[in-house]
Amino acid sequence: MTLTNSPVHPYFPIDLHLPDYVPLQAHFSYILGVFTAAVAIVFAITWKLSARHKHLTTVERVIACWFMVTGLIHFVIEGWVVAKADFYKDTSGNYLSDTWKEYSKADSRYASRDSFIISMEAITAFLWGPLCPLLVYAIFNAKPWRYTLMVIVSVGQIYGDVLYYGTCYLEGFVHSRPELLYFWIYFVIVNAIWIVVPGLCILHAWRKVSGAVAASSSGRGKAKRG
Repeated sequence: MTLTNSPVHPYFPIDLHLPDYVPLQAHFSYILGVFTAAVAIVFAITWKLSARHKHLTTVERVIACWFMVTGLIHFVIEGWVVAKADFYKDTSGNYLSDTWKEYSKADSRYASRDSFIISMEAITAFLWGPLCPLLVYAIFNAKPWRYTLMVIVSVGQIYGDVLYYGTCYLEGFVHSRPELLYFWIYFVIVNAIWIVVPGLCILHAWRKVSGAVAASSSGRGKAKRG
């Protein structure tokens, strides 16, 4: 007997209407392997370039690598889901489309073109994305505005992530498959990275700016007493 109401896609809720859905062509291990390799290569190149700037501490070099990696993730991967509205129909085996077909098991709002998700990702991809490499340039060259930009980008990342979690919570997490891989690893843990690391970057900038202001105030006080 044929079940006419059976889902034709792997996403939740199961009655989500996605006409012409095409299953992802790549295996999970391939998607993860390419992503991991790309992150490692970008991190390694940035780390090597940072060695040319002798004024940088190890922490500053790691922060520069983080922003280069996250900037490319924002612009390339997240930019794709904004630009490619029908990625779930893609039959070409495109790596980026397959990546989003896989991740949509954790949040089907990407496939259904939820207005909040697409708006948030557009800001992330096309604002924070380009600003991240600019920040790396500022860190490498010790530009005085680097900490201000670091705080702006990091706050933007945290704010978007908090809203992302919040909207899912208010909707009862109905867009996520309940399996460990999809809900806890993809949805909870992976996204939490963009709260934890930006939070540490804000703390770093806070300490640097506070230290500079304290030193400046102390210098002015000594000059007046002199």
